Amino acid sequence: MAFVIGTAGHIDHGKTALVQALTGLNTDNLPAEKERGISIDLGFAHFTLPDGQQVGIVDVPGHERFIRNMVAGAHGIDLVLFVIAADDGVMPQTEEHFAILRALGVGRAIFVVTKSDLVEPVRLAEVSEEIDLLVYHSAFETSEVLFVSSKTGAGIAALKTRIAELLNPDTEHRTIGVFRMPIDRVFTIQGRGVVVTGTMISGAVSKGDEIVIVPGDAVGRVRGLQSHGIDIECGKSGQRLAINLTGIDRHNISRGDVACAPTIARVSDRFDVELHLSDLASRDLKSGQRLRLHLGTAERHGRVVRLGKRLDDGDNQPQFAQITVSEPMQVMARDRFVIRDEQAEHTLGGGRVLDPVAVKTRVDDPAKLAFLAASSAGDTIGAAKGMIATGDLAMLAPELCFRLNVTLAALRAMAAKGTSLVEIAVGSDLWVSSVEELNGFNQTLTTNLAMFHKSQPSANGQNAEMLRAQIAPGTDLKLFRALTDRVVEAGLLTRQGPELALPDHLAALTTAEQDRAADLLETLTLAPFSPPLLDEKDKDLNAIVAFLERRGELVRISHNLAFSASAMDKAIELLDAHLGHHGKISAGDFRTLLGTSRKYALALLENFDRTGRTVRVGDVRKAGKLPVDDQIPT
Repeated sequence: MAFVIGTAGHIDHGKTALVQALTGLNTDNLPAEKERGISIDLGFAHFTLPDGQQVGIVDVPGHERFIRNMVAGAHGIDLVLFVIAADDGVMPQTEEHFAILRALGVGRAIFVVTKSDLVEPVRLAEVSEEIDLLVYHSAFETSEVLFVSSKTGAGIAALKTRIAELLNPDTEHRTIGVFRMPIDRVFTIQGRGVVVTGTMISGAVSKGDEIVIVPGDAVGRVRGLQSHGIDIECGKSGQRLAINLTGIDRHNISRGDVACAPTIARVSDRFDVELHLSDLASRDLKSGQRLRLHLGTAERHGRVVRLGKRLDDGDNQPQFAQITVSEPMQVMARDRFVIRDEQAEHTLGGGRVLDPVAVKTRVDDPAKLAFLAASSAGDTIGAAKGMIATGDLAMLAPELCFRLNVTLAALRAMAAKGTSLVEIAVGSDLWVSSVEELNGFNQTLTTNLAMFHKSQPSANGQNAEMLRAQIAPGTDLKLFRALTDRVVEAGLLTRQGPELALPDHLAALTTAEQDRAADLLETLTLAPFSPPLLDEKDKDLNAIVAFLERRGELVRISHNLAFSASAMDKAIELLDAHLGHHGKISAGDFRTLLGTSRKYALALLENFDRTGRTVRVGDVRKAGKLPVDDQIPT
């Protein structure tokens, strides 16, 4: 098990001295840091606990001008050493760092009162009271307070013991997931190439693995791995890691980028979140307000729009919002972030990402708010159903899993406890829907078909593609076919070719349509080979013709021409007899056989060409290659 702890606290309260007392390492390495005596950038160290565990430390700067560096170092830590100097007590930057840690969801802390050798016991009691007020009604309310002196070493051993107790191997750790590491440093080593460092927040990575640096599309391969200066074969979630990469230019990488597995190499500039406003915020956070967002090691300018209830209710409950950022960044569900005002003077609050690839929607969309509520509550199945409900009947499994930040195996394991989610295989694709969505789809399908049958009783059914365009225009065509196949298999629909119908539907003509059909058949019978042309704009007539064609009483050979079934049979009989004797037939010969005009004779011959009964050779036709039951061989 690997752990990372971090420091926090006001400038000049002894964070770096405490790290040196614990590890023997001075994390102030920059010339400016040594000259000015303050931490400017992140510092890194490590030490071994009494039980043999290796623990990394991220030492963060305390000055208000370097808050962005502090936020970059505070992500992904398992325990924070919150440093407060005994002589100063709680100071402005103490409160700022405390707000940031709360926003980032850091769960464990030890409040370390440094410089305890410089004050009297009564002052230590006063500082303890100040800490009690600071942590009141927060997740840190029960955190322990320890008094130390980095100068004399007093209390350092007890602090190490307490760290070991809080970071024991049985401590619950972050989800394994897929490899992902926000980058906090990047440099080049002569003869080795590019090295990136960071705290792995999920997954594992090994030598030879291909990784992607996002934003951007720089792809490299892992040449070597180190953790706390020791070569390792595999890095795991929770470790401080240095990755030596090949195939990537140093200039394509900077702090704020993310090294990750190719399967999650995506970026977004719009995401849905839950927000908690800080008690330090001097004014309400307004919808549309500009801000600065800190997530992982990245910083972006952005804008916030509230979703659902107002953002200034002041009840300290999670409030849903959508954040857009100035440049795309790598974001995943459950990522913690901090928001500060646009001038970077105050911490406004923070929260968690709920949907990393959000779309612009109404601020009061019920389906969206239901999804956000389930996601905020940790209800993964409810979140999956809510996300599907905001789309088109189903989602591709990889997309759903990415947006929920969960593996397909884990989603299946959760779904196995009930029947809420339904998997639908469509070729090589796997889609996921919900029982609620499919039930709603079935109801919509049957309702619309009932209306269609009522409006067009003579039709066998409605064309499936027309039905899709009517009730589910955004749904993938192959998915729609699979969904309707499920309904057909359940006996709720019937399918005849491209048409869908309700099981109890029997195509029938109205009395008026029956009279018109009889008139049409009589006309076709009286002039079997010279029928009147059909009015293709007459929808009622077209419906009657389609009905009679399905009944086998006529044959429609073009958009405006139909023959009675008996006329077609007679034409085929005369054609086959002529071909049997002569082996070929011209349009003029066929016109003479039928006693009609050349227009009708050609129309019939062209229809026979299309169906394979005849084949055109120059100006004559011969018997087609496709055998017909009553065809006379040449």
